[in-house]
Amino acid sequence: MTVKLRTSKKTMDIFESLKKKESLEPFVLSKIAIALSIRMGPFGDDIERTDNEGLELNRQTIFGEHDLLFRCLITNNERRVISENEYFPKLVKAHLERGAELLANEKKYSRNFYTNLCNLNEGI
Repeated sequence: MTVKLRTSKKTMDIFESLKKKESLEPFVLSKIAIALSIRMGPFGDDIERTDNEGLELNRQTIFGEHDLLFRCLITNNERRVISENEYFPKLVKAHLERGAELLANEKKYSRNFYTNLCNLNEGI
């Protein structure tokens, strides 16, 4: 069972920028990024390959006690049974990468980052 993954350099840069500006650590940002990505729908076969030159994140660091919850959310989102190897690191990294870009856009285009994240479902 794999317990670590490496983000892309781009994701690392996004997380470092948000850490400086919003004082959020990677373990918090990773959960938010994955949640934002899940909202976008399943990947299917559209998982984009990225580099592995970013942060090294431990599975426990990413999920803590919520590993099973995130596994269920990702499995439900994919609408199919997924293997352990496909779940981590493949799908988790894919959601981290897509979610990091969504976080960067939320920061870039919103006046109040926290308020905007809390009210994403309004108007949908």
